[in-house]
Amino acid sequence: MEINKSILIPTKEGKAIMSVTTAYTKKDGFDLIQQYSELVGSDTFGKYFRRISKDNGKTWSEPSLIFEPKKIEEGVWRWGENTFFLDEEKNILLYFYNYHLYPDSHYTGEVAKYTRIFYKTSYDGGKTFSNPIQLIQKGYNEEKWAKDVIFGKNSIQISFCAPIKIDNKIFLPVQKVPLDSDFNRPFSILWEAGCFIGEWKGDKIEWDLGETVKIDPALSSRGLCEPALAKLMNGYILMICRGSNAGLIGVPGYKWYSISKDGGLTWSEPKALKYDDETNFFSPATGSRLIRNSQNKKLYWIGNITRINPDGNRPRYPLQIAEIDEMNVSIKKDTVQVIEDKEKDDSGFVQFSNFKVYEDRKTHEFVLIMARIEEKGKGDLTSPAYEYKINVFK
Repeated sequence: MEINKSILIPTKEGKAIMSVTTAYTKKDGFDLIQQYSELVGSDTFGKYFRRISKDNGKTWSEPSLIFEPKKIEEGVWRWGENTFFLDEEKNILLYFYNYHLYPDSHYTGEVAKYTRIFYKTSYDGGKTFSNPIQLIQKGYNEEKWAKDVIFGKNSIQISFCAPIKIDNKIFLPVQKVPLDSDFNRPFSILWEAGCFIGEWKGDKIEWDLGETVKIDPALSSRGLCEPALAKLMNGYILMICRGSNAGLIGVPGYKWYSISKDGGLTWSEPKALKYDDETNFFSPATGSRLIRNSQNKKLYWIGNITRINPDGNRPRYPLQIAEIDEMNVSIKKDTVQVIEDKEKDDSGFVQFSNFKVYEDRKTHEFVLIMARIEEKGKGDLTSPAYEYKINVFK
């Protein structure tokens, strides 16, 4: 495996270039659309920009401003986590994003009450997009917009999101905040993981919500969140989730997985993700990604495997890629390859997380884009967006 790193998008002092989501604009060709934001505080995004490449990412247009936070009497409206999804069968490009009201401008637990998911559609390869469409489960409305989800009381969000399509249905991985959560203690929320299931009805998408998966808080103090989805060779759906051992003395930090045999409607009891030799590995409270290579058909997992038992979110290094053993749902230990690790001059707080990945249509390399947050020191967000080209064939 060969990995080449470069700076993709430069930045200004005090800001990280984050949430860089990229997609091909049509089912054929090499036109790319890319959108990114400036991280201005913990879980707080500022302006959003969009740019286009006509040559498979060799050159890019000048970025255009497409959104900036809107201050109102009740707080500040912000966009949050976001993702593109190209429905190749329909040749329609979709853009999903969280729309948050921040009552105090910066991130607090109250934001989890005032979050909804919106999406836009493009029929012309990303040249124009529809007006925002609120994602609403069938049978619900704008306020009570999904089962046990009421705007102003709790929410469902996307985070580290990479939708997939199976049998004419779009699977949007999501995380749910239970209604009885203590929003004054946001880092104790017991998140639940699952997915919205969308099906085209003419030019509209009808959405349903599958079962959300819970976990014993003695195993993960912050529940399950940031689910990654993939269809396995046997037709089942694999979901790998972020857990957390924050505040749990002596409890290991793991990634957790669940299987659906009925198209995302119900899920198995979550289990710790292990190596294929049945041994465990440590992983901090970070998101991860499942992605199948279209050329060799192998399924890969990208995430953090730490040398020591993490303390909640940290350390967030190294970052690795490995093949999935699909028969036994495990990581093939002898395929683990480091993508990025802490360097000599890096701060001990450096983070290799919150990345996005797509497959290059020409080379079939994976293109991973990530900011190295706090590489300069604790609390210093300054980081460009780095691009890592991962050739899994070398």
